[in-house]
Amino acid sequence: MPCWGWSGFFYGYGGIIGSLIGFGFMILLVVIVYFLFKNLFKPNNLKKSNVKTSNEDLLRILNEKFVNGEITEEEYMRKKKLIE
Repeated sequence: MPCWGWSGFFYGYGGIIGSLIGFGFMILLVVIVYFLFKNLFKPNNLKKSNVKTSNEDLLRILNEKFVNGEITEEEYMRKKKLIE
């Protein structure tokens, strides 16, 4: 009759069942660590606040170029539509 100690059912019979359980736990641990690192260190996707800030910066630069005469009014209007 198998017992549940160190020399019992899990490690008796050549240690096959114990090895399979240990291997299963290792796979589970690797999957958990993978998903933790994937979620903790994923790059920041464009958020609404980042897009709004970058659009404001682009409009500011566009306005400066228009005021300095580097672009025409047509170019200004076309680029402004693209930014907004």
